[in-house]
Amino acid sequence: MPHIVLEKANNVQECFDTIELDAHKIEDGILKITDKYISGRGTSALIECVVVENGKPQNFFVQLSSKENAVTVRLFPLTDPEKTKGVKTLIGIIVDTIKKSNENITYGKNNLQDFIIE
Repeated sequence: MPHIVLEKANNVQECFDTIELDAHKIEDGILKITDKYISGRGTSALIECVVVENGKPQNFFVQLSSKENAVTVRLFPLTDPEKTKGVKTLIGIIVDTIKKSNENITYGKNNLQDFIIE
């Protein structure tokens, strides 16, 4: 399952607050963040996404969850989309947005190295 750990991220709420509803045009489609939801305790969040590539839409959630001094960003397992370039790119965009909001955040364990925006 695609994921990236953000080391030294303060908490899910702070990360959640940086995400904005947005759309990104790509060569063969579009990447959209359509909505976002956070738990009452602020320990987990879901980012609702749509990726359209070559005319094929996929709806899914990206999950933010806290673990000690880190926040994990990953595909929410119950909405298991095909792991296309567009899906992975949108996760990279979400992570980049969060990282830019806090200069202390570093990339930790991940399996999306090719999709991390530096």
